[in-house]
Amino acid sequence: MATALVINLLLAPNVYSAPIPPPNVTYFVQNVSDGCNDLRNCRTMWGIVYSCLLAIFACVWTAAHPNVPGPNDSIWAFKSPTFKSRFTMVMGSLLSPEVILALAWRQFLLSWRISKKCKMVEGWTLTHSYFVVMDGFRVDPVLELPVDLNDLQKYPAIIEKTGNTRKAAITKKQILDRSKGDPFSKFIIVVQLLWFITQYVGRWASHLQRSQLETMTLAYAALCVFLYVLWWHKPVNIQFPIHVMEESPSVPPTSETNVDQPTPKTETDADPMSVQVSEPKDMEVMSMFIVTGMIFGGIHCLAWSFPFPTHTEMILWRVSAIYITVAPVFITLAGWLSDHVDDDLGMMIMVLLLLVYAVARVILLVLTLSSLRSPPPSLYQTPSWSSFLPHFG
Repeated sequence: MATALVINLLLAPNVYSAPIPPPNVTYFVQNVSDGCNDLRNCRTMWGIVYSCLLAIFACVWTAAHPNVPGPNDSIWAFKSPTFKSRFTMVMGSLLSPEVILALAWRQFLLSWRISKKCKMVEGWTLTHSYFVVMDGFRVDPVLELPVDLNDLQKYPAIIEKTGNTRKAAITKKQILDRSKGDPFSKFIIVVQLLWFITQYVGRWASHLQRSQLETMTLAYAALCVFLYVLWWHKPVNIQFPIHVMEESPSVPPTSETNVDQPTPKTETDADPMSVQVSEPKDMEVMSMFIVTGMIFGGIHCLAWSFPFPTHTEMILWRVSAIYITVAPVFITLAGWLSDHVDDDLGMMIMVLLLLVYAVARVILLVLTLSSLRSPPPSLYQTPSWSSFLPHFG
């Protein structure tokens, strides 16, 4: 976050600092359109690229909320299925943000259900539930075993029991003290992304041209806002877990115990915390994957009628945008086919779909950059009201 702010402060003054040349000078035409005579309502190509790259950086880096890594997890950890490496999560967000959003949706559902189960625990918050889900509590310092989600009260270092009272042993502030983020920094990033979305919609309403790069950035920004909402209460970039131990087992009855004496009621009898936490179903997660994937691809389709340098590039953009929009549906069907009909056939189809998806994403990225070589004049014009909205850059 601090790095992004420093970059903003260093580069933002250069966005609108181009001098006004004499009428007989032509070098300025390459950067700002002839129709943009008032620099207060103009922008440069560098300003467009800079604001888009800054927004994408905010989406793939600052929005990454990895789980707590284990002792043997590397920062590169490509094989980590739980995204315990921030680098892995950043690469995943860059290549397929809909997958990361589906993961965030699963963690949100699981954390919400844990909070619902622990509603009688004094001081328990959604941040505690997220800390449990992200493997923040570990049982064995050597094996690094995760705690039992269905019986959190057997760990005194997590939930203190005094008679019929339950209380969180660690406070929310103590958890957030380990976090590398805070609500204010998240709020600043969300404001920046909302500004980008607003100015894009404002350009559309003002009939001003948008670039393919801005359209791709809009797709990242839209999904990133949802990602921040789901992970708002999740701690950020915690490197070391909190080790806990199970409570000592009760003393077994001896022969001297009066067997006729009624057994006292245990603390877990009729305890709402004894209800098991149900894992989110695959369909719940895949539904989010399909919806967000269609949103991500559908936003790319907004550039359907944008001017392209060549007709071939326009066709490639349209075909690739359509494919990444509908691909999540077919990938989900291939997964269902692999689980319920034919494992080998389903996996083969899924691998093929993913390869074509990767090719389509590469094509869109190349076309996004190549389209900047011949932008239309109205691309440099900006709505007069956009400068009054709070933003960086």
